[in-house]
Amino acid sequence: MQTSQALGAAASQLGPDAQAAMILLNKQGGLSHGKVARCLKVLYGIEVTRGASAQVNRRAADRLQPAAAEVRADLCQSEQLSVDETGWRIGGWPAWLHAWVGDRSTGYVIDPHRSADVLERLIGRAWDGVLIHDGWASYDRFTEAVHQQCVAHVLRRAEGLLETATRGGVHFPRQVIRLFTEAVHRRNEYLRGRCSAAVVEAAREDFEERLLRLVERERVVPAYEALAQHLWEHFESWFTFLTNPQVEATNWRAEQALRPAVVNRKVWGGNRTPAGAEAQGVLLSVLETCRRQARSALDFVSETLRSFGNRLLARPLLLATR
Repeated sequence: MQTSQALGAAASQLGPDAQAAMILLNKQGGLSHGKVARCLKVLYGIEVTRGASAQVNRRAADRLQPAAAEVRADLCQSEQLSVDETGWRIGGWPAWLHAWVGDRSTGYVIDPHRSADVLERLIGRAWDGVLIHDGWASYDRFTEAVHQQCVAHVLRRAEGLLETATRGGVHFPRQVIRLFTEAVHRRNEYLRGRCSAAVVEAAREDFEERLLRLVERERVVPAYEALAQHLWEHFESWFTFLTNPQVEATNWRAEQALRPAVVNRKVWGGNRTPAGAEAQGVLLSVLETCRRQARSALDFVSETLRSFGNRLLARPLLLATR
């Protein structure tokens, strides 16, 4: 079996362009390290091992730490954050992949816990922007932030109740669906220039009054009562997108940010070690932020690797100064 030193030597013999291509094949293409090695052998005749492919990712993540720090700093300064998380694996043990989508950048961290502790370590509890999330109670700790609960989640929940409802039981989920659908349409009318911001903001009071009438009645069906209680507990967080139409009504940006990683998880199951999980978060943050900045991830990673240890080459900046 090759030692870690031998793997490091094999990785270092590859040029920056080849290393960058291997990273993109693994992180964006979803290929396992074994398939990346076979791909390079078949297409370019480059002989690398599965372990060398993993080593390339680890070494690149170390050298891309300054770029990942740019992403973290930019997230802290963002006016809006859309957040979500999904299940992950580290060495076969359960973990969570967190995705945070800011104004210009997207960050990822893999943590053993689902809680918002990891987000708190990044932005602090005093962060006072707009936090868009799916209602996970752990995010309630950010009391200085303006919250927007994901409308899509409550709509899916109501639609699920409607599928099994009979007779008079259809009324409550239908009313919930109608209420939130109308609110989203009203906000879309403003974005299309069909009404003023004052009209949209004034409409919030009407929607909140209608919501109050829906949730103040006691429900006999436990699932209905649970939904009504959820709507009541987050009463002030449902229609932020009407007061500020630039706020998204759902956390779809964070959900979309998770999708490529979810595909990777289905292919190769997660990470084998905590160090690999840390590298995964760094690389995903850099690659996705490159995409959002309309930059070539291949070129950026290659330039960063090429500049490492070379004083004649300046390290490329991922994000322009605000």
